[in-house]
Amino acid sequence: MIKIWSDIENLNWENLLLGNGFSIGVSPNFKYDSLLNVADVQNVGMYPHARGLFDEEKIGTTNFEEVLRVIYHAYLVNFWNVDAIKSLYLNVRRSLIRAVKVSHVDYEDVNVEQIEKVLSGYRKIFTTNYDLIPYWSIMSNSFNGYCDYFWNEGCSFNPNNTDIWRRLTAIYYLHGAIHLRTEPDGTITKVRATGETSIKKIIGENDLKNIPLFISEGKSEIKLRRIRENDYLSFCYNQLMKLNDSLLVYGHGLDKEYDEHVLKAIRSSSVRKLAISVFSGMRQEDKIVFVSNIDAFFADSGIELHFFESETHPLSLNLAA
Repeated sequence: MIKIWSDIENLNWENLLLGNGFSIGVSPNFKYDSLLNVADVQNVGMYPHARGLFDEEKIGTTNFEEVLRVIYHAYLVNFWNVDAIKSLYLNVRRSLIRAVKVSHVDYEDVNVEQIEKVLSGYRKIFTTNYDLIPYWSIMSNSFNGYCDYFWNEGCSFNPNNTDIWRRLTAIYYLHGAIHLRTEPDGTITKVRATGETSIKKIIGENDLKNIPLFISEGKSEIKLRRIRENDYLSFCYNQLMKLNDSLLVYGHGLDKEYDEHVLKAIRSSSVRKLAISVFSGMRQEDKIVFVSNIDAFFADSGIELHFFESETHPLSLNLAA
């Protein structure tokens, strides 16, 4: 049975997981298959040989971050054609910036104060979205009451310094985010940004020393592999696996092909109560299939499941647009 949010609102939902449906509710700009497809359609100026690196016979990925990482490593070890490799790297990076700029929402079009008001009611917030909406929203309150673990020198993440000593709402970017970077030594850092900071400046158009950290697409096993290769992403994923009490999932398709790592993390956690939004724009028969698939995955898990119409929650377009 699919309920409305007010039917289950008072069941003490402590933790939140956001999916791309939340971002699409804020702006239809996010309704696309992949950033690579955006780059192709919008003709962002990527060199043909740079575009070829994404092909299956080369690197075989749709993730810009992975291609940039391979080119950067080639730049480090190559003694010939260094300028050509650098030019290739910067072209892919600039293509990424242009694709993100086309597909991302503008700050002034996001109701950050109202979104922050909703987010502040949760103890832990997880998001698989790479966009800046959660970051902008909590920054609208000057980050008061929140933490993201980038409190070390240079806004860096230290896996040995993750203890929270007072009650704060913690946010975890499960797949990274636009404002996160991997430095040459492997350290993950955060770029401080405001609503006025351009995408070009956040990602860094001419920066060769660091690589944007966000997994924008890919099948579940590819995403999990990338997560396990990174200290920060692994930390976030482990925190989801260690979660207890209750979890609200909003705007997430939970597709087994692309999100199985998320489903498995929730099932292996100590979460005992799980609420999942069902996209109100789906046909009734599709809603039934969606609910049935989730029911089947969590069968015999001991987790109490609740489903509700997405449009009835405060994070829906009714509030956030």
